[in-house]
Amino acid sequence: MMLGHHRVGTGPRPVVVLNDWMGDTSTWDEASVYLDTSRYTWVFADLRGYGRSRGRMGRFTLDEAAADVVELVDHSGFERLAMVGHSMSALVALHLGQQLPNRVEAVVVITPPPPTGFGVDDETLAALQAVGRGDDALRMNGLRRMIGDRLSESFLRRKVERWRASSDPEAVAGYVAMYARHGLPEPSKKIPTRVLAVTGEQDRDVMRGDAVERWLAPLCDRHIVQRFVDCGHYPMQEMPPRLVAVVEQFLSG
Repeated sequence: MMLGHHRVGTGPRPVVVLNDWMGDTSTWDEASVYLDTSRYTWVFADLRGYGRSRGRMGRFTLDEAAADVVELVDHSGFERLAMVGHSMSALVALHLGQQLPNRVEAVVVITPPPPTGFGVDDETLAALQAVGRGDDALRMNGLRRMIGDRLSESFLRRKVERWRASSDPEAVAGYVAMYARHGLPEPSKKIPTRVLAVTGEQDRDVMRGDAVERWLAPLCDRHIVQRFVDCGHYPMQEMPPRLVAVVEQFLSG
């Protein structure tokens, strides 16, 4: 069964957009109204266990996610495409940039984790997996620790409600090891294609611009780090028209 997805636009340049840990690609709903639909075809694809791919079980690993994306683009007939990954799925986008440089012409990573993963210990890994399997109160506490009080309480509640409605708990728990422990299979392998990293400077230190620049520089020679100063982990919701403008300007070359 192919990844569930939906298309926005009919342009000649395909762009595949993947979801993050805390929800499906409906996170992009506020931003999608600003997309250029004549130049690009935007394919919003949900990883296994999320959104349109809910109920599809698996191992919830990076290799599996990358293979699922390749299956989707092959079925769609895309010879060349751009990849957009957010948070945990930034690793999928980078991995495909490493493995398929002749097909992936540009990679956009938004609030990305390090290519080596966060390297958490067993206790932290288990705690994050428990959040994935936990109730809304547990998820709210986890979200509040990440975002703090920058955004409204109703925003946090809406995030948790949508997270619950758009994901299978076992998938949420399963993907934790991908970004929190393992990272890329070859974290130092060069990415020959162009890469844009968008960071929220109110995000965790390890995902802010300076940190991302340090690990991105040896990984790819053609890269840009775009810092959103008054923004956290969700630029597509906190600054949707600005994010779309930055991504499209990069994709246009």
